[in-house]
Amino acid sequence: MSTHELILLSPYRLPTHHTLYLADDDVATFLNGLAALWHPAALNGAAAPPRVASPYDHEDPKPGFIYATPVSPPLMLPDDWYFRVRQAGSIAFKASPGRDATLAGLKDALRSRMSEGAAPDPLIELDAERAAPFLGLGFGQALLEALFEAMSHENMLDAAAFWKDVQDAVAALSGDDADTPRRCLKAAAEKMLSARDVIYPASVHLVDLALPDDAHLDAPWPASFDKGLPLNLIASAALLERIGREQPERLAKLRERVEADLVDVCGGSYLERDDALLPIESQMWNLLKGQAVTKHLLGREVRVFGRRRFGFHPHTPLLLQSSGIGKALLLAFDESVIPAHRTTVVNWPSLDGKQVQSFTRTPLPADTPQTFFHLAHHLHRTIMQDHAATLALLHRTTPAGPWYDDWLELTRLAPVLGRWTTLSAYLSEVLAGDYTAPASADDFHGDYLVERANPPEGRPVGPEHREPVSGFARQTRARRQLDTAWGLAALNRGLGGRIEGPDGGPFEEYLSRLEDRTETDLTPPGEELAKAQDLAATALARRLTARGQPNNPGYLLLNPCSFSRRVALELGGLPGPIPQGGPVKASQFNDGVGRVVVEVPALGFAWFQREGPPGPPPTPGRLRLADDRCVRNEYFEAEVDPATGGLRAIRDHRTRANRLGQQIVFNPGSTTHVQQVRTTSTGPALGEIVSESVLLDPKDEVLASVRQRFRAWVGRPLLEMRIDVKPVQPPKGYPWHAYYGARFAWRDEKAALTRGVCGASYATSHTRPETPDYLELTSGSQKTVIFPGGLPFHQRHGGRMLDVILLVEGEETLSFDLAIGLDREQPMQTALGVVSPVPVIETSMGPPHVGAVGWLFHLDAPNLLLTSLRPAADGADAVTARLLEVGGFGGQAQWRCVRDPKQARLLDAHGEPMLELPVRGDAVQMDVGRNDLIHLRLDFT
Repeated sequence: MSTHELILLSPYRLPTHHTLYLADDDVATFLNGLAALWHPAALNGAAAPPRVASPYDHEDPKPGFIYATPVSPPLMLPDDWYFRVRQAGSIAFKASPGRDATLAGLKDALRSRMSEGAAPDPLIELDAERAAPFLGLGFGQALLEALFEAMSHENMLDAAAFWKDVQDAVAALSGDDADTPRRCLKAAAEKMLSARDVIYPASVHLVDLALPDDAHLDAPWPASFDKGLPLNLIASAALLERIGREQPERLAKLRERVEADLVDVCGGSYLERDDALLPIESQMWNLLKGQAVTKHLLGREVRVFGRRRFGFHPHTPLLLQSSGIGKALLLAFDESVIPAHRTTVVNWPSLDGKQVQSFTRTPLPADTPQTFFHLAHHLHRTIMQDHAATLALLHRTTPAGPWYDDWLELTRLAPVLGRWTTLSAYLSEVLAGDYTAPASADDFHGDYLVERANPPEGRPVGPEHREPVSGFARQTRARRQLDTAWGLAALNRGLGGRIEGPDGGPFEEYLSRLEDRTETDLTPPGEELAKAQDLAATALARRLTARGQPNNPGYLLLNPCSFSRRVALELGGLPGPIPQGGPVKASQFNDGVGRVVVEVPALGFAWFQREGPPGPPPTPGRLRLADDRCVRNEYFEAEVDPATGGLRAIRDHRTRANRLGQQIVFNPGSTTHVQQVRTTSTGPALGEIVSESVLLDPKDEVLASVRQRFRAWVGRPLLEMRIDVKPVQPPKGYPWHAYYGARFAWRDEKAALTRGVCGASYATSHTRPETPDYLELTSGSQKTVIFPGGLPFHQRHGGRMLDVILLVEGEETLSFDLAIGLDREQPMQTALGVVSPVPVIETSMGPPHVGAVGWLFHLDAPNLLLTSLRPAADGADAVTARLLEVGGFGGQAQWRCVRDPKQARLLDAHGEPMLELPVRGDAVQMDVGRNDLIHLRLDFT
């Protein structure tokens, strides 16, 4: 064909200063029409690069043109316009939203203009692989032209030399040297790069992010993986394990790319789960397990932390730093809320001051044509606004558009539009542009409730969907039961003892396997956890009472927490009352059941006799613990409402002010009909009232039957609440609008509400403040604390009401345990005590030779919370402890031991020593920072 021009007819241009709102099909048609004109068969003999022209300028077609006309939106052209094109000796083809269809239209149009009997043009039949670099070059040329326009700068590209290189590349396609076309195209691309360097001489960083999905494991990874360009894969260790099982060849290729620094696997977590609402020990297990498995599979440690599902909170930098990860991907790939940042990299701090370098640039979706249509606009914005120009692309399960392949082909010629990089390399090169203040809890929010109650279509319904609310409470209690077994094993190790597992091996190895099952399975092995706890408790009790008085049956209570506890017990099968005195602060006996309140020291034990000496029954307490409407003890008085069956008021004895009211509701609306309120225990150890009622809808039809039990024990500062809901009409629909909940109300609209997150208190104004630990109301000097017992979802109504959500669609659990406390100095300690078991061992001898009460370890700082105590993993005569500062202030702390330690060290989360601590006798001194996380190791021999 003689010299001709290449024209895309369109009223639009590539956006520069502003975005352009067009339909996806309109945008795709535009881009495909422009790309097709860069096919070598169209370029051959062209006078200049393809350009966009207005349809009004070509209503009368001219000879020597190849026109691309988009099918969407339709152009305003004369009805016989295509006839006029043929009459003028030009060519027109239709550009469609599909790349293949557009190229096929071009080729058909070119073939139709060939003389009958002429030899076929080999360029028309050129294979896609050899044509791809031309399309990539055309993609870059169009965007570079738009970028110059956006920068209000003259186009500095040497157009003549550039076009000569393109024509030389087209001519070389018919030669024998297959490398010559690419050399010519590289020369053209380098001229484009030189022109771009005039307006921005620094590197433009391109970050390719891929989100593999376990539901579409066979989906191909982005094309950059096979083309040897840097890629960032966001994958949990469990997903990598599954790939290794089902597609070992794919994992082997991934390992090769990782070793060659061409792929960063951004992970760190073993499971993609709701970590932000789980105990800190569960979060640490997920991090440490994920790092170990990833290193085993890929041969390299995790460099950048990343998650597909939301799992962030203000303490995430602290956990990452303690685990040895200093870089993170601070992005939400769903509708979750995270802090907004203008810069691409920030130093994300936690409350203790530890920082993680985090990538925050929201990626552009690679599967939509809008991204590539607006690419010049995005480039202009990042060049003008960022200290290091950066663009990120995100790949989900839907394949990327064909323009992504054009971009990769251009990059293989020259980095005209940027240089692809891994996140670890990027974060090592680019400095943080912003040093932010520690985020608050309200800055993070993930809608786990909707995910669990209304799973997406096509997803299998698992245990988490049958317990969308109560599953968190069950997991929290299972975790504490496991930590109790670990703690008792460590207390035994502190005495120099060791425990044999059920399989005859070390008990620590058995617990490690059980821990993996507990955290991995969505239905923790409850019976096996109880068995492990009993095994550890029995071994410790046997050691403590080895030199006790024989034939003196009793009960030994063990406290794995770092704070003393008043424990309430109900013991069945007793021949008579438990004698009061010593650690037993209150006791009563009814129908063979003994109810006692026992004080147990922190990290210690308390023993009391099973049967007292014959004599008069114990003297009743001076305080009547319950009457017709109230339960009380020395800390509070709680009044039950006869109209709702809920809590009418809870008061302290000093001010007598009503702190809080409560009732069970169905949202969006219900009324309560009380059937009965009865007092079931009046003391001297327990005051108990039980109410039974039904919830009615506006038509007076029964929604559910409700039973509430209120308990006040002597010496315990908590009002215990057991709520049983049996729905007649289960809730259906959006879980934040349709649920059964415990509604709490207070008088003062100005009362401040705080919530516990990983031990720290955060003031909250969020409508849906999520926390499994506690919610604290502060009005003046009065503090009222709601302990949801692991139930994490709450919703506020106005300024003085809050619902603890109990039942939503799909929930199968019907019983819930909550508590209310007044003026608690360390609410996180109380929250941990609510969900922590106290093992009770029936002994045939006792008390221990050191006395009925004693401690094995002692921590003198109430602001330090012991989250984990374990025997040393290497089998040495040593224990390790994890401590979390929860008071918000630093200082010194002293840890005392039952035996004099020989050495004390601070560790990182992986057990590597960091700092030697001074040891004086049985005490270890350490400095504690505000909201710090401490890993301590004590060696005894």
